[in-house]
Amino acid sequence: MATGVPALQPRLLLGLQTRVRGNAHYISDEEVVYPVGGVLCVHNINQKKQKFIKMPEKGANISIIAVSQNRKFVAVCEIGEKLSATIYDPWVFKKKKQIILPTDKEVQAKEIVAITFTYDSKNLVIVTGEPEWCMYVYKVEKGKLETTSRANNSNGTGTVVQIACNPNDPNLIVLVGASLFRNLACSEGNWRQYGFNKAENMTFTCAAWISQDRILCGTVDSKIIFFENADLKAIFHMNDLPMMVLKQAEEGGSAANMLEGEPSTVVGGGGEPLEISAMVSINRGFLFAFPNGNILFYEKESPNRYRKRNVFRIPDHSIERGEEEITEIFEEFANIDLTTVNTISINVSEDRFIATCNETQIYTMRIWGPDFSTAGELFMSELGFPLHHGPIGAAAVCAWKPIFMTTGMWDRSLRVWNYENESLELIKKYTEDIFGCSVHPTGLYAVVGFSDKLRYLKILIDDFVCVREYPIRACKICKFSTLGHLFAAVNGNVIQVYSSITFEHMFNLKGHNGLVTGLSWVHDDYKIASCGTEGAVYEWQISTTRRICETFIKSCQFADVAITADGKTNYCLGTDGRVREIVNSNVQGDITVTVNGLDAITLANSDGMIFATGNNGVLYSVQMPFNDSSTFNEYVVHASKCNALRITYDDKFVVSTSNSCVCLWKILNAEGKQVKLDKEFSPSTEVMIERCDLVEKMGLIKDLQVRMNELQTEHAYQMRQNEAAHNATIKEIHEGYCLAIEELKEKNENLEQEHNQEISNINLEINKMKSGHEMFVQKLEANYNEKLIVEYDKFMLLEEKMGRMRTRYDNQLEDLAEAKRTSEETITNNYEQQLREKEVHLEELVEKINQTVKEHDAITQQIEDDADREIFEIKSQFEKELREEQDLNVKLRSETQASKKKLQASQKNIDDLNHTVHMHEIEQHKLKTVIFGLEGSIGDLRKEIVERDSTIQDKEKRIAELKHKNQELEKFKFILEFKIDELKAQIEPRDRTIREQTEQINDMVNELENLQKIILSLELQLTELREKLKAADNEIKREIVKNRAAKASLKTIKTEIHNASGLSQEIPKLQKAVREMYHKYNADKDFAIAHAEDNEAKKEFLRQRDFLERTVKALKSQVSKAQVYSGENLRLLEQNSLLITETNNLRRNLKVERGSNKKMNALLGLSKQCSLAESQKKLDMAVATREEIRNEFSAKIDVNEKSIAILQDENTRLLEKITEDKNED
Repeated sequence: MATGVPALQPRLLLGLQTRVRGNAHYISDEEVVYPVGGVLCVHNINQKKQKFIKMPEKGANISIIAVSQNRKFVAVCEIGEKLSATIYDPWVFKKKKQIILPTDKEVQAKEIVAITFTYDSKNLVIVTGEPEWCMYVYKVEKGKLETTSRANNSNGTGTVVQIACNPNDPNLIVLVGASLFRNLACSEGNWRQYGFNKAENMTFTCAAWISQDRILCGTVDSKIIFFENADLKAIFHMNDLPMMVLKQAEEGGSAANMLEGEPSTVVGGGGEPLEISAMVSINRGFLFAFPNGNILFYEKESPNRYRKRNVFRIPDHSIERGEEEITEIFEEFANIDLTTVNTISINVSEDRFIATCNETQIYTMRIWGPDFSTAGELFMSELGFPLHHGPIGAAAVCAWKPIFMTTGMWDRSLRVWNYENESLELIKKYTEDIFGCSVHPTGLYAVVGFSDKLRYLKILIDDFVCVREYPIRACKICKFSTLGHLFAAVNGNVIQVYSSITFEHMFNLKGHNGLVTGLSWVHDDYKIASCGTEGAVYEWQISTTRRICETFIKSCQFADVAITADGKTNYCLGTDGRVREIVNSNVQGDITVTVNGLDAITLANSDGMIFATGNNGVLYSVQMPFNDSSTFNEYVVHASKCNALRITYDDKFVVSTSNSCVCLWKILNAEGKQVKLDKEFSPSTEVMIERCDLVEKMGLIKDLQVRMNELQTEHAYQMRQNEAAHNATIKEIHEGYCLAIEELKEKNENLEQEHNQEISNINLEINKMKSGHEMFVQKLEANYNEKLIVEYDKFMLLEEKMGRMRTRYDNQLEDLAEAKRTSEETITNNYEQQLREKEVHLEELVEKINQTVKEHDAITQQIEDDADREIFEIKSQFEKELREEQDLNVKLRSETQASKKKLQASQKNIDDLNHTVHMHEIEQHKLKTVIFGLEGSIGDLRKEIVERDSTIQDKEKRIAELKHKNQELEKFKFILEFKIDELKAQIEPRDRTIREQTEQINDMVNELENLQKIILSLELQLTELREKLKAADNEIKREIVKNRAAKASLKTIKTEIHNASGLSQEIPKLQKAVREMYHKYNADKDFAIAHAEDNEAKKEFLRQRDFLERTVKALKSQVSKAQVYSGENLRLLEQNSLLITETNNLRRNLKVERGSNKKMNALLGLSKQCSLAESQKKLDMAVATREEIRNEFSAKIDVNEKSIAILQDENTRLLEKITEDKNED
């Protein structure tokens, strides 16, 4: 990779290769691997991140993808000159092993038709297609060929579609296909077929194991064939089968009847036969798919019973086109059923699956969703974003917003993407074909070329709205100016320029003889550059609509052009694979990138970077400025021609599009080459929304607020109901707890009685055990004494016997040793004498042979000398002598052979003698074995004596253990007595604990009653506070009304004062006017009401004062009558003074309370005419929770402030627009 050249890193890649079988697989619960463009993508669903594995040849040769059962390996089949399969590790994103089919023989197959891993993920099974139909099994770790076998039938019929490996036995494989069902087992490296083999009239499409001995196979006519232990057991018609009962189907008939299609042997039926395109099994059932997009899930209820639980449907996005609408571009996508399922993959947790079809989209769904009987068919959702299907016509990037737009030529969709948060913001589908597009710098408008017209669209928050239409058919190239006030559209070989403000056609730019293929505006919009297929590059001046520069290169058809910000330099490319730099109509420099042609070019806004595409999807980053040493870097992601290449306004991202594929690249290593933006610059976030939609949404918000209030009221009512039910539940629990305490008391008493009974029984058993143990010990002592005497006598006899045997065996051993020595000496002497004789004879034979050889050598030398001498003399004599010498030589050879035979006979005699010696050695070894066996018997007898000694010692130990056990039993008795005392001591504290807990329960009940009283008092306080708050609200409203009235009155007064000021020269009229104004506005009703209330307060105070004075007078009279009782008088005086003080305090409090009462009545809006019920209702409304009221009004205020801010912004924008229109006029 060249240094100093900006680098590109793929950040987001959207698409899918639909032609690949097995094109999507789970490798964990969160990650999916699938092919897109020329790479293998590992997509993390939750983190929304992607990693890529680069494919060879841009992924064009990929045919099948398989994932191992442990999700550690991904196998990719490739078609080429040599068939191969590459194994990748998706966790480290590297190639692990490449397997090339055997090179020791010529492989005639042109493709690999099936590939899979065994269940233990150790082997890879590959099946090649016609004409060979061979199966190869490779080791995954070493890439070594293990076994091979024929894949189709032995008679050469049948084609393989799928390989199904047994989930338990890696040496068991099933191959299915058209007229093919082979159940193969591997033994000692050979594959042998067994079981069912009559599949000539069946066409299998898929297979899945449901257990270690059961497999289901799908057919082209909606049937599932059930095999068990390689025998056909049942046939099910799956169009509308609610239940699969395997055991019942097995009893229906024989395999012959099933193959003949008897009605009694086929379960289910009805409906149009459909091909079962895919099948996969899980622990709790299996899934299979029909071509119409339906995926059926049968749940396992028992080993022999499967119930139809769910039907999942893939949405049908097919577009119907007439034959005249199918052009060369659309031939690849025409006449394809988009809903035909390609692959089904289950995640590791077996709770979610993904499915792919002929559409460029991965669909996903939860397996354990609502049941089919209750929810019906469930539509699957897209994994990620809804993607384009078919060619992407154009792409356009916005300047003010981080968005770009793409157009789908086949799917007729218009999509807006956000490249910062990598999301799809807006999508809309049309009924006409869509070609070119361009986005206004503000991101609020767009120009889109349809098959019938060019349309100017508004980009709303959730829709596109057409503003104006222009009569340009199938416009592929259109582009807004940098400032957005103009846009140019290509109509054949003419460039038409329109105003985006008045929507008027400004002028045409004519001059191209071929189709215009590229447009580019300068930054200040005073110039535009264009290129065409005739090999011309023009520069146009917008102010004069004249062509100011032109460049012709007839050998190249230009595809795209880019102009710098200052308009001095053009960069163009075309079919010759060169990027040219044009300055003032002259080619200043060029660089050859590829020989296969280039398609699109984009120039950074800083003019410091340039990128191009070509060579069927290769992206090139070219070094600038151009010179002889300029280099470039290649980046391969797309697998087909790139239709569009755009760079974002901040020079940080590049967008490239091809068939069904959108790639977002991040620019790296670009320090100093990116445009420098203002630090305060931030992307625009404004969106357009129509007034009717805004009003509708505001109404919806109000309805939701009303609904929220209703829900709050309902919630409060439910809370009160729940509290009542809770109190009743607490009461029931308390009653149950009391009953439980009584039951526990009774149970405790019963346990005490049972415990006492058990203690007495234990004491009786201990006494019995003591007596029995003593008797048992006495019997053991007597028995063991007798046995010891008997065993001692036996031991003495055995010892005497052993001594006699030892002496006898010692004598026998000495005799045998002596005999052995004598026999060995005799045999050795005999054989040594024979060996000496044979050695002497052998030496004589060797001497004879040597002498014969010497004589032969001498004769041979003499003959050669004679022959050399006589050759020169006479030829005939030489030939004669030669024949004689040859005869003599033959005789000598025969003699030599005879000598060799004698030598062999001597060697044979030597071997016989050696064999005799070996036999004697064997006999000697046998005698040694007998001796060893006798010694072993002696050792066994000694071991037996030792064992008897150990037995005696064990018995003595047993007696000691029994004595020790007796002591332990006495200790156990003492411990039991101690535990009985402890249990008695524990019963009394537990009784006390029960009494304390009873008292605690009573205290809790009392506390609960107190809490209920407190809750009631708090509710009363809450009611009072709500009434007060409501009264405050009413007072605020009245004050607002009063304020408005006062403002109106003030305005009227100001008006009249102004009118009166006009009479300043006419004093009588002025006095009259002032007098009328005084009488008119001096009537203060509030002041009169306040004055009347003060008078009433004074009257009430006087009445109370009179009452208290009369009371004091009466008390004084009583005091005067009782003066004789001085002590009592003093007490009365003290009481009187206290009473007076209290009276004064009551007067002050009364005055304060009346004032506050009047204020409260004024706040609540109460009057003397209000009834008691109305007053109580107003009071309840006033005592609402302060926080609730505050939150409610705060929310309302926030909503209203936001609405006011939006309306103010709208007003400001409208005023600015009106001002701009006036200025332009």
